[in-house]
Amino acid sequence: MKVRDIMTRPIITEDENTTVDKIAEDMEELGIGSVVITANGKPVGIITERDIALKVLLKDKRASEVRAREIMSSPLITIDADATEDDACKLASRKRIKRLPVVEDGEVIGIVSIRDLLTRKPEYVKEFYF
Repeated sequence: MKVRDIMTRPIITEDENTTVDKIAEDMEELGIGSVVITANGKPVGIITERDIALKVLLKDKRASEVRAREIMSSPLITIDADATEDDACKLASRKRIKRLPVVEDGEVIGIVSIRDLLTRKPEYVKEFYF
């Protein structure tokens, strides 16, 4: 099966200059755990709930004063929409990441998480957790 068949869409993006408090509000409102960060409309990074917790809250920074570009994980590691589930599992485990934005023709069109992948490919659990 292709990544496009299991990805979540739509993908939520925020500009690199957006403050972390705005991003956190949007994530809470939409019930999502990550957003792709863009610069000039192009995807350049990702912010997860964990990034906010570790890079803002635990550092006693004010979320209203921290910009996305300061805490995003970059460069953005993506996977092509036509890649297989196995390709996605291998890439995510090799890079030690939990979310892979899915691209088609240079545009981010969705996101696939390790939960999405391991639900379908449980044989990869050892690649992520051992």
